[in-house]
This record gives sequence, C-alpha cells and structure tokens, in this order.
Amino acid sequence: MSATSSGDPVAAGPEDFAFFYDEERRNPTPYHAGGEYFRRGKDRMDRTFNLIAPHVVGKDVLDIGASPFYLLYRAKAAGARLCHGVYFANDDHPLRQYQTIYSPGGPVEISHADVENEGLPFADNSLDVVTACEILEHFDSFPVKMSMEIRRVVKPGGHVCITVPNVCSIAHILKLIAQKNIYMRYRADATGRHKHEYTLAQLRAYVDYLGLEVVKIGVMPSPTSNKYALRPFYRLLARIPVLKLYSPILYVLARQPAVKPTNDLSAPPSSLYEDISSTEED
Repeated sequence: MSATSSGDPVAAGPEDFAFFYDEERRNPTPYHAGGEYFRRGKDRMDRTFNLIAPHVVGKDVLDIGASPFYLLYRAKAAGARLCHGVYFANDDHPLRQYQTIYSPGGPVEISHADVENEGLPFADNSLDVVTACEILEHFDSFPVKMSMEIRRVVKPGGHVCITVPNVCSIAHILKLIAQKNIYMRYRADATGRHKHEYTLAQLRAYVDYLGLEVVKIGVMPSPTSNKYALRPFYRLLARIPVLKLYSPILYVLARQPAVKPTNDLSAPPSSLYEDISSTEED
C-alpha cells in the first residue's frame, strides 16, 4: 500500500504495473504490464525486489539501468520515499525529455546518463539502496567510474544489489555443445549488446573490489529470453544443489560498511581486468 500525491492510499500490485507521462495517469508510457521486455524479465525483477524489499520503506532508492522501471514501481508501492531511475541506453529513448513519470503508487524520477563515463546526479552519502540490474554486461570497459559513484552516493550501512547474466549458464553450455555462438549478434544500438557476462566468482570479486559486505549471493532461475517453455526446466534446475550453479542469472545483495572503504578503485580486480595494451612496442 502506498499513497498518491493527494495522500489517498493506493494498492499497486505487479498486475497493475504501468507508468504514465502525466500525474493524472491518462497518457501511458510504453512501460506497462503488457510490455514484452517486462513479461520476459518479470520473474527476475520480482526476485530482485524481494532482496531489497526489507530495506526500501521510507528510504531513497536508485536503480541504475532502470528500464522498464519496474523495480522502482515496486519500491514506490512498498513505501520508498524517493525512487530515481538512471537509464543507460543511447537509443531514442521514449522518456528522454521527461524528468518524472507517474504510477498508481506515486511518482518516480528519471534521468539519462552514460554511467560508464558520467557521474550520478546525487550528493555524497544520499542513497539508502542502489540497484544495478542487467547493466554491467553492457559496458565496453571495466566500470571504474560507476564503481566510484556507487561508493560515493551510498550511505554507510546502505545496500547495493547487482544482477548479471551467468556466463556458465546451462543455456550457454547447450549452445556450445550444439556448435552455436553464445555471444550476441551486433546491434544498431551497441549499448544493448552484452560485452562481458560474469561467473559467480567474478561477481564476488567485483563486490570485494567495491569494499562491500556480502549479505547474500547466489543464482536465479530467471531467463530473460522469450523461450518461456524452458522456464519450468530452469526452476527445476535451481532445486538441484550442484546444477543450480548453471542457472541463468547471478545476484548479490551487499552492504556499505559503517566506515566507508578507501581502497583504490582505479585498480580493478585481476579476475576481471588485464592492464594490457594491444599496441606492440619494441
């Protein structure tokens, strides 16, 4: 249960998911329960929200990546104070000219940023929860800038939740056995393509690099492809102790320590980065 700008309580459940351009909620955006990406990713996003749900009531929440803004919809409906989405794609985004969108649970602030190279529009120690879901795999380079910004804006004791595709997923293994390529085809909008998928060890290494304390880390049986017939198989796989490690999605929920770490973030972990130039010199 949440409240509208008039103060009236409004029930906003997943089945009611919709964002509007106007506060009166008459002009719908492309982000709603009937959207194809929403339907493909809903299971993963619901599981992600369940990780952060205990920490959002009365808090300030940022989702980096954001589209389709469903996590923020759920957070606002659950009682978050501020919800802000920074979207990353460089295509002709339908919300580019808007700073606020509206849902039955309340307004959500939005902005665009090249988070690989630009700062986040927040003051130091101003956010309680930051999520970065299905975005790290789209970066051309190791996310030094975004890492610095996450450390800067998250309050001591605040939470960070990250999800990434599992490069060791059973789907990838089966593709390789079938002599198929696990890499995505080239795209008109290069930001939409996966450049680096993660192993569970690499995701942990990234969180350690940030200096965060791991609260929970693991796998999700939540494919975001349109092969809905395979989903019962992935859920079954996730119940088998060893095989569940080959599920489609990796997640981590971590906490910013009470005293912020001061390690040098310009030195990425060796499991994710090599300081090697392609230029040959004598």
